Amino acid sequence: MNTGSNSEFEQRLRRQPLKPLPGEWRAEILSAVAADVNRRQNNRQEPTATATGWSWLSNLLWPHPKAWAGLAAVWIFIFALNFSMREKAPVIAGKSAPPSPETVAELRQQQKMLAELIGPAEWRVADRQRVLSPQPRSARADILAA
Repeated sequence: MNTGSNSEFEQRLRRQPLKPLPGEWRAEILSAVAADVNRRQNNRQEPTATATGWSWLSNLLWPHPKAWAGLAAVWIFIFALNFSMREKAPVIAGKSAPPSPETVAELRQQQKMLAELIGPAEWRVADRQRVLSPQPRSARADILAA
């Protein structure tokens, strides 16, 4: 580009006097600008809850976006590690074999020995509580005295 011709053109422009704008043009320009301003004000919408939520979140995270991004990456790593560890957990209950007949016989023998040590399941007479049926108060005194 020829910078000499550009500066020469600029100098010629600076030397020319400014002509006043015709009055009718000025009125036409101002009315067009006023109509555009009114149109923009009428089309303006109130911000939605989602938009205000995002702007609030953006204002919160803006001071240190790299720190928040690093924290998010750490949490994603923790969740991925936790998820990968869950899949590899062995299922122990499904793989156990049924007990052998010797084990079953031994358990039955132990149950019999325990039953012999504890004794019969009946209550002894001293251990039983008397069943008191509702009676008049004068009859209760006889029961307590006996």
